[in-house]
Amino acid sequence: MKRSIFSVFAALALAANTFAYEFPGFEWEVGADITSAYLWRGLNYGGLAFQPDASIGYGGLKAEAWFNLSPMDYTFSEFAPEMDITLSYSIAGLTVGATHMFYFDGTKFFDYSRPSTADFLEENYAGNQTEVFASYSFGEIWENVPLTIFWSTHVGGSDWYLDDNNNVKKAYSSYLEFSYNAELPLGFTLTPTVGLTPYKSMYTFYEGKFAFNNLSLKLNWEYEVSDHFCLDVYAVGMLNTYGLNKENVWAATDNTYSLDNSSRHLNGAIGLGLWFY
Repeated sequence: MKRSIFSVFAALALAANTFAYEFPGFEWEVGADITSAYLWRGLNYGGLAFQPDASIGYGGLKAEAWFNLSPMDYTFSEFAPEMDITLSYSIAGLTVGATHMFYFDGTKFFDYSRPSTADFLEENYAGNQTEVFASYSFGEIWENVPLTIFWSTHVGGSDWYLDDNNNVKKAYSSYLEFSYNAELPLGFTLTPTVGLTPYKSMYTFYEGKFAFNNLSLKLNWEYEVSDHFCLDVYAVGMLNTYGLNKENVWAATDNTYSLDNSSRHLNGAIGLGLWFY
């Protein structure tokens, strides 16, 4: 299995390298992470995960496909696949773009229909989501200021909640993040991150308003094996402060691979990435 996965990545890398050679100016990257937990913006979406990624760019334009495959339980009998397609444009440290997240739930790839109250209560609606985002990396202009500011808002798909009159409403869940990459000796990088949601959103389970939903610290080490191949090892700790109390810091589930772990407030993960570029 490991050999076949490596062969696939090697084939993709060779194809991308050939493409980039024949069409100079293109940039590409192919790789994958294996991580002990799928953590995202203060939420835990499951345990052991395999997350391949491929991207190609030209002149500031970039197209990227990211996948997640993680088991639903310890038996590995059922998996939770996800595919994120991102289109973006970058110039002078500023990046703007859109990401569509698809969960292979049997619905159409683009299904933004609003569910009825009955369908919402029965969770009978499409799960796909689309967000728009913008980020600015100060380090692109000022090398000594490795600070990045990121904003995203869900504009389409599954982002619903019930109002006080039991009507299904769209939350337009939004997320603001500040991250700082501190270079350490021996090739290590330490990245503290502060992420918050300004109003009712998916990040507080549509219950609360403003919250610091992602206070995290990531340590990673990158080793360049060759000019076109690198190894990335990392560890991350993450705290969601919304509704935090002593009962739910490290919560309450019998199955650490269950997607119900999204309600856990303190999370951590280790990961290994292999990248061709």
